[in-house]
Amino acid sequence: MRHFLIFLGFYFFSNLVWAQELEEETHEEEFSPQVRVALIMGNAHVPQALEGDKKVAVIPSWGFDVDYFFNPRWSVALQADIKLQSFEVENEGALLERSYPISLAPVLHYHFKRHWSLYAGPGWEYERNENLFFWKLGTEYSFEITEDFEIALNLSYENKQEIYDSWNFGIAFNKRLWVKD
Repeated sequence: MRHFLIFLGFYFFSNLVWAQELEEETHEEEFSPQVRVALIMGNAHVPQALEGDKKVAVIPSWGFDVDYFFNPRWSVALQADIKLQSFEVENEGALLERSYPISLAPVLHYHFKRHWSLYAGPGWEYERNENLFFWKLGTEYSFEITEDFEIALNLSYENKQEIYDSWNFGIAFNKRLWVKD
């Protein structure tokens, strides 16, 4: 069932992206490569998470992004976050402890609208008990405050080696640091 939902999500987002008409915006004509950084306050929903005998619904997290825009519609980013709580997940009948795990993922963004993007990429969750590989799929919508500052809403899904899933929601504070002259 989980694979069907993931497939359905990819199908929905791919149709959404390709169904949109490409808008001729002035920012595309005047594009210069740029670097943007973000600080993210977030929460992760880990449906399988346990803390002792009780289920843990939401785990707070902090994160950061560094994005390099090499095209008006494409950018690459390094995304990282740390979960601010220890928890356990069940793996094949045994409990796997996750103590303040740190995630790191290089992702590729497709900006199909000026302030809306989809992203995907592989990642690694580092933790003292066991490191896990994962795939990340997400979307971000930003609200421009000034020319160099945005506030964005992020939603992403991570599948960690078929052991557990994580739905992440965050608010990002984006700052453009560099624009090529």
